[in-house]
Amino acid sequence: MGLDSAPGPDGFSGRFYQHFWDIVSDEVLAAVRYFFVTASFPSGLNTSFMALIPKTKEANAVEDFRPIVMSNFLFKIITKILATRLDAIISSYLSPTRFGFIPGRHIHDCIALVSEGFNILQGGRTDSNMILKIDIRKAFDTLRWDFLLYVLCHFGFSEVFVHSVEVVPRSSRISVLLNGTSVGYFPYFRGVRQGDPLSPLLFCIAEEVLSRFIKVAMDQSRLFPFTAPRGITFPSSILYVDDIVIMCGASSSNARVLLQILTLYADISGQVFNPQKSKVYFGSRVSSYVHGRVQHILGIHPGTFPTVYLGAPIFKGAPKVTDLQPVFDRIILKFRRWKGSSLSLAGRVVLLTRWCTP
Repeated sequence: MGLDSAPGPDGFSGRFYQHFWDIVSDEVLAAVRYFFVTASFPSGLNTSFMALIPKTKEANAVEDFRPIVMSNFLFKIITKILATRLDAIISSYLSPTRFGFIPGRHIHDCIALVSEGFNILQGGRTDSNMILKIDIRKAFDTLRWDFLLYVLCHFGFSEVFVHSVEVVPRSSRISVLLNGTSVGYFPYFRGVRQGDPLSPLLFCIAEEVLSRFIKVAMDQSRLFPFTAPRGITFPSSILYVDDIVIMCGASSSNARVLLQILTLYADISGQVFNPQKSKVYFGSRVSSYVHGRVQHILGIHPGTFPTVYLGAPIFKGAPKVTDLQPVFDRIILKFRRWKGSSLSLAGRVVLLTRWCTP
């Protein structure tokens, strides 16, 4: 756990508990035991600050901000224990194509699979394929609790564990930080908090339902698969937390089935498909008629190639300088910031002079 992460309403960071452990250890252990014995939190422990982080420089509307919740560190000790217990078994519940926060599964494996899919898509084969990058509107903030608890029960988790998970959101109180000042406390009734160690794992379990919907449609031949060379079986969906990629054949029937799946998933989970931010990519041999039908049915626009996935550029074949230039630029910018912050005032003046000299 991050010892220097932003503290919650009580003002104590993890570094405080580490430094003064010999003084506070008895009270900390008593608070943790209290939760696991009574399935409730000591008064005031489950309160949090919410900071709104702008997604763009011109953020004006509520949807232009990303809410980050800062909880009390002592509260996060309890949810970290729950997350550690869940972490030990979660991989047995999730599909092999689920990545992110799962032990033994890494983000670069996810990027490699998607990159290979795009290479097949642009390879000039006669097969009709398409790849969809699906965006869920406010994915973490819209997840329904009753759906999450139902999924946990259906997967076979004990009543004690499910009740412990249920207590976490239902007893929470949040205060929004406006210009650095907290304003009131209020409950919330859906969503999982970003910044809570348990939230990513719970989100992955709930979203597994969407992955299984797609797999069942494939098994029932209602959704025709992505065609790969030499008989290779390609995954129908690749999910990294809320980044969803679906690979299948390019046809209007597939588009209708996907729309039914996404609509059903939205109805039961609260996670609504956002066509404005979603993109579809077609194989080079897909006809313009199929292009139009798929876009009309799903209501999404075609994406341009090359593209970016999980911050990594996705391109065809061997990388070129132009493909990796954005990555180089971000690395150089990071180095400049680190270099500038480590210099004295005089050194910063010299560095600034060199940058401004033509």
